[in-house]
Amino acid sequence: MRRRFELDSLRGMAALSVLLYHALALNSDQLTAAIQLRPVDGVLPQLLAYSPLHLFWLGGESVWLFFVLSGFVLTRLAQTTLFSWQSYYPSRVLRLYLPVAAAIVLAWLTYTYPHVLTPTMDQLLPTSYPPPLVLQDLLLVGGTSTSLGVLWSLQWEVIFSLALPLYLLVGRRWPVLSLVSGLILCVLGWKLNVASASYLPMFLIGVVLATHWNRVVKHVEPAFAKRFGGAIFGAAALVVGCAGMLAYYLLGPSLGEWSRAVTVPITLAAITLLIVVVQMWSPLSRVLSMPPFRFLGRASYSLYLVHMPIVVLFLFVLKPGVLSAAAGVLVSLLVAVVFYYVVERPAHRFAQRTRKQLTEATLPQESAAR
Repeated sequence: MRRRFELDSLRGMAALSVLLYHALALNSDQLTAAIQLRPVDGVLPQLLAYSPLHLFWLGGESVWLFFVLSGFVLTRLAQTTLFSWQSYYPSRVLRLYLPVAAAIVLAWLTYTYPHVLTPTMDQLLPTSYPPPLVLQDLLLVGGTSTSLGVLWSLQWEVIFSLALPLYLLVGRRWPVLSLVSGLILCVLGWKLNVASASYLPMFLIGVVLATHWNRVVKHVEPAFAKRFGGAIFGAAALVVGCAGMLAYYLLGPSLGEWSRAVTVPITLAAITLLIVVVQMWSPLSRVLSMPPFRFLGRASYSLYLVHMPIVVLFLFVLKPGVLSAAAGVLVSLLVAVVFYYVVERPAHRFAQRTRKQLTEATLPQESAAR
């Protein structure tokens, strides 16, 4: 299977959006209010909150894109001829857990600087990272702490990765039923505040899309391939996908307590559309395959893991505000680059070598059994 660099780039832009989300929201009471769909004062906060500019600092929706993309990419991997479950599980665990362990050490080091809350600061900000929470976070599954706040999503990533055979079975045999039931579960999960029901079905969307990818390509490729109409169709699909990502902020204020539950299916449909568009619309695919976007995609996991404790650290070093937000973003990007080269890339290569060795070891056994 050829690596789709545009998908890496999409993941990279989502990670950058999460970084900006935390940097802006934690440093601005106005933007924190906007996340909760409360009114905000001032032209700039209103534009950042309730206009297309919010696309650049989406938090939850960007993580949902990670989930759907994981379902898509891992399913495509499982469809390759050299795939084996004996090599998949060890390599996947190494790929996820080694960078997490290093990120936890880095986060713990940031807490050696005193995190002392003041009356003007958000009293829910984490102020320490004691050993029991470190051990809890190292496991990932079973709940994570807020000291390294992004790990909440990794527990669902791990559970999905372990349950991949079940997802593949359901996605292949009952694609329509699984999508419908998955969306219903998501809506109920958000309405009833059940995290597992809110997030785990999201991976299934990517699984179904990958399982029936050839059929999807057959139906949509002619529209993208038209000499003149293809550009219009591609641009329109991109705009619709981006607008759907903003459904919560564009439609939510008028939906009241049902705002998140109602807009979740719209956002998930938009994410699915974007995954199709970035692969099928060649002008966009070429742009996202350029080196800067590709590097952002490669380092996206590093950026996602390291940025939160750094952004929080600067809240205490510089106090909340524009300077703190800017410093948090800049230092997070620099640390993410170093973390990628020192930790993530070696861990990824080690996981790949492990998968290759285990695959080569199991192939003769499987051939003999046949």
